[in-house]
Amino acid sequence: MHLPAGSTRTTAGAITTGPRRTQARRRARVRRLLGAGALAACGAIGVSGLAACGGSAPSTAASAAAPASPPVATAAAKGKAPARLPVVVARATLTEPALPTPTTSANQAEPPETTPAADPMQPVAPAHPADPTHSAKPATPVSPSPPTSSHSAQSSSPGPTEQDPLTALPNFTPSYVQEFDGDTIPPGWDAYSGVPGGESAQVAQWEPRMCTFSGGEAHFMASGIDSCGLQFYGVPQEYGAWFARLKGDDEPPGLFFSDIFLLWPANNQWPPEIDIYEDSGGNRSGTSATLHNTVGNACGSSPTGPCLAAYEQTNGGSGGVSNDGTEWHTYGVEWTPSGVTWLIDGRVIFTAPASQVKSPARQPALPMYMDLQSQNLRGTGTPTPRETMTVDWVEEFSWNG
Repeated sequence: MHLPAGSTRTTAGAITTGPRRTQARRRARVRRLLGAGALAACGAIGVSGLAACGGSAPSTAASAAAPASPPVATAAAKGKAPARLPVVVARATLTEPALPTPTTSANQAEPPETTPAADPMQPVAPAHPADPTHSAKPATPVSPSPPTSSHSAQSSSPGPTEQDPLTALPNFTPSYVQEFDGDTIPPGWDAYSGVPGGESAQVAQWEPRMCTFSGGEAHFMASGIDSCGLQFYGVPQEYGAWFARLKGDDEPPGLFFSDIFLLWPANNQWPPEIDIYEDSGGNRSGTSATLHNTVGNACGSSPTGPCLAAYEQTNGGSGGVSNDGTEWHTYGVEWTPSGVTWLIDGRVIFTAPASQVKSPARQPALPMYMDLQSQNLRGTGTPTPRETMTVDWVEEFSWNG
């Protein structure tokens, strides 16, 4: 669950102290080291050896033509929501420093932006000393293509309310929707706590009180190096579709809070991992899609970054896709035995066919959890409390296969 052992867990507003499952520590350690986009800002991982992902999309036929859309990677690759699960709220008590109250409009006011003291911009120490980190590469636009997913193409909008969760998706069945209508963490969700594995306590800290809920939105706040991470552990799924309506906040120079929407294995056996949306903070001008495939014993008991990268399917090697992450968008992924498809506002931006995985690796075939997080990558963080990501809703679909 992304958290180190011995940290605090916040679930449905209740705080429980005690040892965490072993997955807590390993989740944060590996995620922080190997995320294609988030780690791009931190160091120098060469990704030239990443596996090619050409080929046709594994998802179903296109539903409808759509307006202009995000560019599509050349590598291999609304109606109202279904009945909402009831939200039982139990307000948690916040402590100093007080956080600003988020607004629900698209033009929400932000706290004064103060540039933090200059930092040496040193890469964060990796979880495994021998592992390098991904090199930073700018997002590179490529030619767009029509949607090839079963998810109808949708346009981005200035606010969250113009885009509601889907009520139906061909070849998939709605299984969960959360619109964050309560004023505390919903049932079935977990707030990260503690120092991310492999990080220094002077660089990043998960803090449950940085996760706030109001106005039908989840607000990912930050203060100093403290920030918010959430996991929906209610019903892990093997195959399906996941979508989130979210936006990040443009950051002043010197801030690097990376926003990430991902799937993480319920048994904590990493890899695999599916990064649905991932940016490097700053102006959030691009996003990358990455599938960390299951490698078995191909990389030994202590896998290194270069070995694991050889089995990834990602558009990170080409810089991902250009995308204004400070605007509202609907990010999604469709995952079936034939492969994985990534979408922004219903447009396919990348596909990873199962048939093109480098042997002996294979694509995931196990239940996974849905996670959202915003983490400081380097520097001293934000000198004044501010919002780093806002999420309007999330939804899951089970696969009908």
